[in-house]
Formats: sequence, C-alpha cells, structure tokens
Amino acid sequence: MKTYMKQYLRKGWNALTVLFAVCLAAAGAASLSACSSDDPYFTVSENDDPRILNTDLSDKVLDRKTNLKIEIKVTPIEYTTVTWLLDNVQIAEGTTLDQTLPVGNHVLKIVATTTKGKSTSRTINVTVNPAEGDPVLAGDEKSRWLTTGTTKTIDCTNVTSLSKVIVGDQEATNVSYANGKITFDVPAMEEGEYMVFIEDAEGTRYGCGMFLVSNEAYVDPGIKETVLWEGAVDINWGDSNVTITPDNLANVPVGTTIRMYFEIIEAEYHAMRITTPWWGDNAEDQILAQFDLTDETPNPFEFTYTEANKAIVDERGGMLVVGFGYKLTKVVAVENVAPAEVTVWEGAVDINWGDSNVQITPDEMADVPVGATVCMYYEIIEAEYHAMRITTPWWGDNDEDQVVAQFDLTDETPNPFEFTYTEANKAIVDEREGMLVVGFGYKLVRITYK
Repeated sequence: MKTYMKQYLRKGWNALTVLFAVCLAAAGAASLSACSSDDPYFTVSENDDPRILNTDLSDKVLDRKTNLKIEIKVTPIEYTTVTWLLDNVQIAEGTTLDQTLPVGNHVLKIVATTTKGKSTSRTINVTVNPAEGDPVLAGDEKSRWLTTGTTKTIDCTNVTSLSKVIVGDQEATNVSYANGKITFDVPAMEEGEYMVFIEDAEGTRYGCGMFLVSNEAYVDPGIKETVLWEGAVDINWGDSNVTITPDNLANVPVGTTIRMYFEIIEAEYHAMRITTPWWGDNAEDQILAQFDLTDETPNPFEFTYTEANKAIVDERGGMLVVGFGYKLTKVVAVENVAPAEVTVWEGAVDINWGDSNVQITPDEMADVPVGATVCMYYEIIEAEYHAMRITTPWWGDNDEDQVVAQFDLTDETPNPFEFTYTEANKAIVDEREGMLVVGFGYKLVRITYK
C-alpha cells in the first residue's frame, strides 16, 4: 500500500511539473511576441494619443543642392499619418523626408495625425543657403518689398537668363533680365510674405528667399514724405490751376525734393510751369520755368526747392502750378532724414576683459547691414585704466581677429563711439559666433546701428 501511494504521488508531482513548464513556455512566448523587433511601436488601439518619439530633432542649415533627410518615429504607427509642412504648405507625407528645399529661412512643421483625428506636432527652423553659383537677388528691405500692381526691378547676381518669376504661387508678367537686374510686374494678390522663385531659360527653378507683398508703396526709413496737395485738376493756365499755400510750404526745408504727379490728357499741347500767384514773365518770377511735357518727361517730375524758391513763395503767397494739357494729381515734399537707430543690445555691464563682457550673437547681428554705423554707448567708471576692444568669441591678437582694435577711452573719445560695419567685420562675426565687447574701466549700456 505504501509503495502504491509513493508511485501515485510521484506521478502527480511530475504532472504538475509538466503543467507549470507549459505555462512558463506560454508566458514566454507571449512576452516574446509582444516585444518582437518587427513591431517596435506596439499599441493597444487607434484611440491612443499620437506621439513623435524622436529626441534628436534640431534646427538645420544646408545649401540648396543638399537634401534635407529626416526620419520620424511615431506611435501608434499603424494608425498614424505624418505630414510635412514648409511655411504652412505641405511638401511631403510619410515618416521620411528626403528632398531639397528652396533658398530662405523656413519653418518646418512635422504633424502626426491618427485615424481618430488626434494630432501632435514638432517644429524646427531650416535655413537653406544658395549653392555656389546660384542666382541671388538683393537682400535689402527696399528690394524685397513688392507693391502690387507695380513694376519691380531688383539687382541680382549669377543670373544669365530669365523665363519666369513666381511670387508664392502666382506667376508674374512682363518678365525681363538685363544688365544685372530682373524686372517684372508684381501680381495682384493678398498682402503677406511669400517665397519668390526665378526660372532660367533651361527651366531650372531657384528659390530666392522671402519677399513682402504690400498694397502700399515702400517708404524708405531715411526718407520723409509730406503730401502738400492731392486731387484731380485739369490744368489750363489761369482758368484752372493749383495753389500750394505758404502755410502748406512752411515746414518744407530748403533742399527738399518736390514731386509733381500728373497725367497727360488729350490737348493741343502739353506744358508745365511752376510760378507764384503774382505770375510774372521773368526768370526771377518763376519757381520752375515753363517746359514741355513729353513721353520722356519723368513722372513724377521732380525739382529741388531752393533758397530763391522759398523766398518768392513766402513773399508772393505760395506756389502756383499752371500750364496746359495735363491733370495734376498730387504734390509731395520728400526730405532726407537721419535714419532711425535700431537697438541691438541694452543693459548695464561693467566691462572687465574675460570676467565680464558683452557678446552679441550672429542672429542679433544678422539685420545689421554692411555699411551701417554701429554706436557703442558707455559710461566711464572708476578704474586703473580705460580701454575698449571689439572682437569675437575667438579673441585673437592679430588685426584680422578684431572688429575694432583696442583703444584707450579718454575725455576726448566720442560717446557714443561709432564705427562702420564692414564686409570684413561681418565675415568674422558670422564665422566666429558673434561680436564680443571687451576691455576695462567702463560700463557698456547700449549698442545700436543706423
């Protein structure tokens, strides 16, 4: 009986052992299945919130001929679509981007959206520079201001032929290229910033950066325009003319440019004369002696407001615009004014060589044009000596390492101290991580340019 019981218990124990092993094997198989390398983004269902798993997304800088290559890892991968938006315009779909981009500063937005409409996104900045030999259009503010309905001319380099100009998605008309300039009519479109592309005779398209489209004409910040008169008068000598009063001209300084906007109308002849309400036939009676209006006459017609002009305007009751065969529409005074200063940095730092200085990054210097006057505002503080040096974060003791070589600050040093920002300055600032203001014995309070 005891032998039988021992055999029975042994068989039972063996059965339990086998059953336990089977359970372990099943659990292991399930675990291996869930962690399979073939399904790294396993998720329960399409109801999950989407996630972009990349930890290495950062701003990019490349040239026009280099493909931007990015692979996105998302979850839940089976239920998620990835779209790529460059400046809010979709350029691709899928988890991988591998393509060239147009020249300019762009915002690249990566959007992951599930079948349930849930979405998440990541954004990076992408700077695309022209490749060597690519066409380049002038980058100053005036050149990149496009007024709708007008003809635009822009300086360019590396252009040999031109077949198309595209503003955003609108093709411009009356396109031409000559003598280092492209010319086109700005299309009617909504105001805003748009990428401009040009296409050569072989059909190669080049991105030329962002331009501002506006319904308003560009106003130079160094120019002040004052409308002296505006209307629509068909000029006919004494029967129909325009008087600009002394009060309207009181604030117009000598040396100002006066612009006369006009339209030629059907008539026997076309002539303009600018005099005073006293009229008179002698040269000294005229602001501008009579002249014929032809197809070659600039419109607006311009002249300089002189001391002699001002004297007879003040004495004789204003300026009288007469003549025949044209419609006067506007008279404008245009003055050159001192350009406004733009602040690059402001604070209060006691400068002490490497221990205490001010660094201006390349991004902060990006808008400072070559030829600008940079102004350094400072206060002398009590110290053994007083010296200023403007260099870069690379420092260096040679002339080519400096933006401005070291000099003593004395009672005779202008405040602000000013210097001209040269091509060489810009080159080392861009290459060497910015501009570094160092020295000893002064407090730096502001840096501007104008």
